[in-house]
Amino acid sequence: MKKLLVVLSLVALASSAFAQSSNRVMGRAGTPQFPTFGKHTLMATYISAGDPGTTLPAGDSPVDSVHTISCPGTSGTCLFQIDAWVQLGRGTGSPAAICLYVDGSMVNGGCYYSGDVPDDYIQVSSSINAPGLAAGKHAVQTHVYLDGGANIGYYNINYKVFKP
Repeated sequence: MKKLLVVLSLVALASSAFAQSSNRVMGRAGTPQFPTFGKHTLMATYISAGDPGTTLPAGDSPVDSVHTISCPGTSGTCLFQIDAWVQLGRGTGSPAAICLYVDGSMVNGGCYYSGDVPDDYIQVSSSINAPGLAAGKHAVQTHVYLDGGANIGYYNINYKVFKP
């Protein structure tokens, strides 16, 4: 049983690494900002979840509402990160991507490919970093970009705030 758990853990880790490395930018392409390697302290986690059960058109559509999150302190910067899971279905098999907006602007200038939307349902996911944000309040929102329309079901988005 222990060997099975180890094997399953390695398969999950490899799948996650492949999914991240095979991401492609949809829409406007840009070079993402990467946070420097080092210790970051988690300051806050905000959780957004829901089940709108509606149809989204092709193009860029919001998943959740605009939320205000804060980079604490009076100086310095923060790293915002989302870990997002979105259920999409009844699509045309066309690509879908998850995008992060901070203060009305798309982070990294593009959305990262998360999967193709089948006629049935699939859960797409992504983790996106927005480093170097100034202390204070910021508006954040998660979007999906669809080449073809699709239904959106349950979503869960963890917005995290880190201080370097």
